[in-house]
Amino acid sequence: MYLSRLILNPRNAGARRDAARPYELHRTLVRILNGALRDERLLFRIEPEAGMGGPVVLVQTDTTPPDWEPLLKNGYLLRADGPKPFTPSLARGVRLRFRLVANPVKRINGKRIPLIFAMHADEQVKTYTDWLGRQAERWGFRVLEVRDAPFRTASNRTKLPAYEKHEIPHFGVRFDGLLEVVDPELLSSALRRGIGPAKAFGFGLLSLAPAS
Repeated sequence: MYLSRLILNPRNAGARRDAARPYELHRTLVRILNGALRDERLLFRIEPEAGMGGPVVLVQTDTTPPDWEPLLKNGYLLRADGPKPFTPSLARGVRLRFRLVANPVKRINGKRIPLIFAMHADEQVKTYTDWLGRQAERWGFRVLEVRDAPFRTASNRTKLPAYEKHEIPHFGVRFDGLLEVVDPELLSSALRRGIGPAKAFGFGLLSLAPAS
């Protein structure tokens, strides 16, 4: 896998648009790879912390190392760290810090409904952590500690009868915490494939770091 850390240029009109519209950001990232992602997954996340003068975006590709030089030359990026190859060393029982920005949903009448629409406000924290627990069981890890921060990402802020694809409102949750590896193979698959839906809108990238 390859990881990149991109810093968008807030003075560039395209970068400002993409920072506000994650689906457009996804299209820009795919376009710069010239169709090389047909057989692999691209995952990305706009980080909550700004850095080095602009929004920070993490990008992960499976087998293709991106070339960010065109986006640096046209002023879209201020800086690009990477791509850097990485192969996580996972073993049963190892504890790791994690971050996941996810789009928790449930199916109602065959449709995916954001959990924020399927519960009362006083149920939110438990519902989010229960969702994460189910994902952990599916993907080979156990959550030991977690902090969650609900948020909304969308290009418009009004309820409409229909949306263009890039305008679909998505409600997400950022999970930061500590996990324990239960099944290294499953967890490795989660890293490559992402967790949950709406990956083209910047959800699903699971980041791991050594526990201090």
